Amino acid sequence: MQTEVKEKPRYAIVASVQLPDVSDVEFEASLTELSELAKTLGFQVVHTFVQKRNSFDRTAYLGVGKLEEIHMYVNRGLRADELEQAPPQLDPSAIEIDVLLVDHEISPSQARNLELAVGCEVMDRTMVILEIFHRNARSRAAKAQVEIARLGYMAPRLREAAKLAGPQGRQRSGMGGRGAGESHTELDRRKVRDRIAELQREILAMELERKTSARAGWNGRARAWPGCRWWVIPMPANPR
Repeated sequence: MQTEVKEKPRYAIVASVQLPDVSDVEFEASLTELSELAKTLGFQVVHTFVQKRNSFDRTAYLGVGKLEEIHMYVNRGLRADELEQAPPQLDPSAIEIDVLLVDHEISPSQARNLELAVGCEVMDRTMVILEIFHRNARSRAAKAQVEIARLGYMAPRLREAAKLAGPQGRQRSGMGGRGAGESHTELDRRKVRDRIAELQREILAMELERKTSARAGWNGRARAWPGCRWWVIPMPANPR
């Protein structure tokens, strides 16, 4: 008799800043949606941290006080005064937070500073959505489109990383396939551009293949996952 191995639960916390021009209704709806997206990725949201500010903190998205609060939560688990809000099936002493989900798109430096401040992995809203599409892509075309979106998300982050590296990050050698003075980050950026171009060519080739095949027919069908806004992606249809 085989014993079923239970998958280890994955716990997440959510953080969001409410700006002055965002109503309470809109703010709560966005938080609810992000929690549903988290479930799609297999995370159980155990706590939400909110902060009202006039703008996002440029360094780490949240203010220092809120960062300290999240750090204490991540490293000490649920506090005694929060037990009433915790799901009853959870043992507070056994909770290990896997990820902090941010309900906005943040910069690479903000994400890195957040991780250092709170002590766990950080994913912003865009990364969550892209990961959902990545896991659910089945056809070659869908996989290629999702990879282009993920690479497009990475590109500006590599540019920021290059700025942070500064002149000292440059390599003056042309060894290893790099051009003279090309840094590792610049090489990564070039690889991203080349891969996007390659994927775009593949998609064009697949489109041509579908058009020239007597049995192929495509239309646009709306598709979404729980908690995710509707996204229109190509879906195969029966030929007419």
